[in-house]
Amino acid sequence: MPSFEELLNVKLTSLDTAVTSWTQMIGRLEKMTPDADAMKRHADKAVWRGENASVTKPFVGKTAKEFHDAVTEAQSIRDLIKDAHEKIKDAKADLKRAYENPPAGIVIYPNGVLSHSVHPDRRSADNTDPVPTQTDFDNLRKKLEAILQRAADADELCAWGLRSLVKGHPNDFGSTNYDSLRDVKDARQEIQDRKDGKEAAQLYGRLDTLDDKERDHLLKLVERGKNSTAFSAELLTNLNFRGRDDQEALLMIAQNLEGGGRDGQVSSADTKLLAALSTSVATATSPGAPLGPVGGVNSDWTFKLIDVARNGNGLPDRHPGQIKGGLSGFSTLTEMMAAGNAKYDGRFLDSVGFSIRNWEENADDPYAGVMKNWKGTQQDPMGGLMEAFTRNPEAAEAYFDPAKTDNLDYFLEKRDWPGGSVENEMPQDKIDSSARRSFGEALEAAVSGNPPGETLKIPAEHTKAQAAIFQNTVEAYGQNITGDPSGMPAGLRRPMAGMFAEYAGDIHQLLGMEKNLPSKYSGLTLTPEDLVPTMRAIAEDPKAFGRIHDAQTTYTAQGIDSYDGSAFLHDQGENSKSRELAAFVQQSNQSVGYMDAIRADVIYNMGDDEKSANGWNKMMQYHMIGAPVTGIPLAGDTLQRIVDIGTTEYMNNLNTEVDKETRKNLAANFSAGNDQIDRMIETAVKKKVPEDQWHLMDKDPGHFENNLQNEGKVRYGVGLTGGGGEMGKVVG
Repeated sequence: MPSFEELLNVKLTSLDTAVTSWTQMIGRLEKMTPDADAMKRHADKAVWRGENASVTKPFVGKTAKEFHDAVTEAQSIRDLIKDAHEKIKDAKADLKRAYENPPAGIVIYPNGVLSHSVHPDRRSADNTDPVPTQTDFDNLRKKLEAILQRAADADELCAWGLRSLVKGHPNDFGSTNYDSLRDVKDARQEIQDRKDGKEAAQLYGRLDTLDDKERDHLLKLVERGKNSTAFSAELLTNLNFRGRDDQEALLMIAQNLEGGGRDGQVSSADTKLLAALSTSVATATSPGAPLGPVGGVNSDWTFKLIDVARNGNGLPDRHPGQIKGGLSGFSTLTEMMAAGNAKYDGRFLDSVGFSIRNWEENADDPYAGVMKNWKGTQQDPMGGLMEAFTRNPEAAEAYFDPAKTDNLDYFLEKRDWPGGSVENEMPQDKIDSSARRSFGEALEAAVSGNPPGETLKIPAEHTKAQAAIFQNTVEAYGQNITGDPSGMPAGLRRPMAGMFAEYAGDIHQLLGMEKNLPSKYSGLTLTPEDLVPTMRAIAEDPKAFGRIHDAQTTYTAQGIDSYDGSAFLHDQGENSKSRELAAFVQQSNQSVGYMDAIRADVIYNMGDDEKSANGWNKMMQYHMIGAPVTGIPLAGDTLQRIVDIGTTEYMNNLNTEVDKETRKNLAANFSAGNDQIDRMIETAVKKKVPEDQWHLMDKDPGHFENNLQNEGKVRYGVGLTGGGGEMGKVVG
């Protein structure tokens, strides 16, 4: 690094002159290239025999290329010197400004030493100049050091780039092209990444015997280089583990890390190494990367990896390098893909999915030993693949698009899921880690365009493919689980709730209106006969049902908040905002009526078990109370207040007992949803109009009472009755 004094006084004239000289040199060389090209054209047209054909003709071609390489090298030299000159010049100017204009109370000497302009011990009593603190000195020193470092970096990169242009070319010109110091920095980093990749491959190869220091070093290497295509490709193509290379070594290392190595205990270091390995595979096989797709088709390296996972490597059972294909190989591959947060290219994901499905459909008994027990839900290789799909929503959308493939139908209707017969009996932690949960989250990503769990906007519009995936999924469960809420796999309930939250605007319309045309936002044609049974199955999980209710509350609050105060209090006639608001409030009541009918059925099926009913309500309340947890920023205090009041009112009125008589006449016994809407519109009035007009809410007859409250209650009853009738037969 140059000293303060060196940079402050450096003379840059020679660099400026060098740039001019090299520009002139480039011009002279460029004038010679046409003659060289002509010489090559003549040589190519001539008929050469004997040594002239094998020696003279290639020499002419090489000589012609040398003229072009000379131009390229001269341009690179000129551009590097020019860029370095500009950066050092800028650094010098910044240093000079700092030197001439230091902070008040500080002086900078020509050698860079900092000092008080007046020492605190020698200040006069009437001196009002600010006294710099140690922090002021530290900040200034950091600023000066950063300027010096910029100059040093420019000098170092320029020198490295100039040396690299001639390195390996003692007798000719090279074709390396540098437009700026940024190119040099990238080239130098790529060389380092390749070196690190080879070193990491060697350490991975000794995974069984690494000591703590070596393992820590490996972690640093892979964390630093995992997103570099050069590092990742070098790592993957130099792996050797227990005598096996490349793809075989990769799967064996992944299996070792997944199983915890020799002691069978998966450490945090193992988890990090597996995640980094996964990211390296995703990086190296991405478009434009060394092992990535060529012409839109996966590389041979990728296809071989998938083939080894499917078929194994044919070695006998006792061989230390054996890889078993099928369930074992695919599970190892997809568990690695699921590790960390790697985003795989859609072609890679699609090829893995195709191979697993093809194997399933053609093997006699692909999941022997795990088909009928919980183990199958955890070892199912589709689980890891679906987890990887959640990180690439666009790829998930394409994979499940019913207009392009039958994958959605396969997973919803045809696939015999390992452990599927017992998965609804599993404890929650097993449900959360099951393959079916991962499938649901992949669907959620596919229908929303976002990672699962992120409802970023209500209402949201969707592509034709996203809407088709959602519609087909709801229809599949709406038609198949009528009267049997347990017919939906438990692992799907929360992801399905996320999908319903994502389509909150559409669901509100489909439940609250008699739709003759597709829904406004996503073009859905679903009916309550499809929606209600599906939502009833989701409601077996109160947290999942709470998320749907939460999204509907948000959508309703946004709709209510969009009208000004007069629309709540005065009927302004046909086609007015007041009538539009009345219709919206009535639709909201009908929509929440359907949801209360679903909740009533849940409580009814719990019978006399008041503890379970209370527990269900509390779990839903835990999800909902306060502001929604959809991740949606609520714009404005009024909207936030409407949401808060609405959710609180709803939760304070939840029934804990529904008997047969109550169930026959829900409208006479249920009111939580209607009370919620009433409180929301009342809150809007109190926020939007002066207090001296609040009495108009009680005007009889009046717009607020008749069109909003009374008609809203009627439509709430319609929703309750309709929901009860479309739930299917009473269970129990």
